[in-house]
Amino acid sequence: MGQPLERLLTYGSRLLLEHTQSLIALIDQSAGLIAWNSSLAHRLVLMPGAETLLQLLAPQSRPRCLELIAQALTTPTVDPIILNFANGPIGLPSSYHCRMIAIPTGELILLAEPMAALDQQAAEQYLQLTNDLAITTRSLQKTRHALEKKQHLLEDALLRLEHLVHIDDLTQLLNRRSIMQRLADETDRAKRYQSAVSLLLIDIDHFKQINDRYGHQAGDEVLQLCAGLLQRSIRTTDYLGRYGGEEFLCILPMTGVAAAIDLAERLRCRVERDRFTVSDTITFSLTVSVGVAEIDPQHDTTELLIAHADSALYEAKAHGRNCYALWRGV
Repeated sequence: MGQPLERLLTYGSRLLLEHTQSLIALIDQSAGLIAWNSSLAHRLVLMPGAETLLQLLAPQSRPRCLELIAQALTTPTVDPIILNFANGPIGLPSSYHCRMIAIPTGELILLAEPMAALDQQAAEQYLQLTNDLAITTRSLQKTRHALEKKQHLLEDALLRLEHLVHIDDLTQLLNRRSIMQRLADETDRAKRYQSAVSLLLIDIDHFKQINDRYGHQAGDEVLQLCAGLLQRSIRTTDYLGRYGGEEFLCILPMTGVAAAIDLAERLRCRVERDRFTVSDTITFSLTVSVGVAEIDPQHDTTELLIAHADSALYEAKAHGRNCYALWRGV
C-alpha cells in the first residue's frame, strides 16, 4: 500500500501543480518567491520583475499577507483569508482564498484558490465600491476644507462688520448708537434693581479754535489722542463712546455721585497735564469740561439722564471751562 500511495503523492502532486488553477508557491519568511506552479508563472508574466509574493498583490492586500505569514510561522493551523492579486498595472485584481503552512525548513507553502465567479464579481464590486468611497471621501474632505476656509472668511467679515457697526472710525471708541444702547441697558438695569449709574459728558474746550488755527486734520488727530487718553484713564467696568463732534460720553455702572465726581476730576487733571503733538510738529495743551449726573431710578429715563449731564456740562462751561459741574436737580 505504501508504494501506490507514494506514486500517488509523487505524480498526483505534479499533476495538481501543473494543471490546477490554484496558485501554489514556496516562499521564504519575507515573502520572497522560491518556487511556483504554472498558474503562478502566468501571473509573473503580468507583473514582470516581481520577485516576492507582495509584488503580485494589490496594495491593500500586502499587510494582510504579512499577517498571514506571521500567523503561519507561529500557529499550526491558520484560517484562510482573501487576498487580491493584481492583474497588471490597470486591470482589476482577482480574489483568492489563501492558505499558508510553514514547513520544517523555515519556508512556507502558499495555496491560493480562485474564488467562484459570483464571489469574484462580488469582490470586484466591493473593490469598486471601496474605490468610489475613497474618491468620495477625498472629495468630501476637500469640500470640508473649502467650507471651513469660507467659514473663517465669513467670521472675519462679520467681525469687521460688527466693528464698523459699533465703533467710531476716527476715535475707535463706541459710536453714538452703541454708547446710547449701553446707556439704555444700564438705565433699565438701575431702574429694575434700584441700583446706581452715573454719567459723564466730556467736551474738549475751544476745539473749534484748533480746527480754525491748525486745520481739520490736526483736529482729527486731537480727537484721536484725547480719546485714547480718556480710554486709558477710565475703569475697566466703564463704557466710553464718542457722543458727537468733540464730546465724549462715559457711563459708570454701579457708581454713585461721589465716585463719579472723583473720576471726572481725575480725567480733567489727566488731560490738563498731558501734552498733545499733532502733525509731528505742533504741540499744545488741552482742557476739558465735564458734566456729571447720577440717575434717579424712580423718575429718570435715558433721555432725562442725558439732559441732566448736558445741563451740568453747560454749567461747567459757564464757570470758565476746565472744570466739572454736577447736576443737582431742582
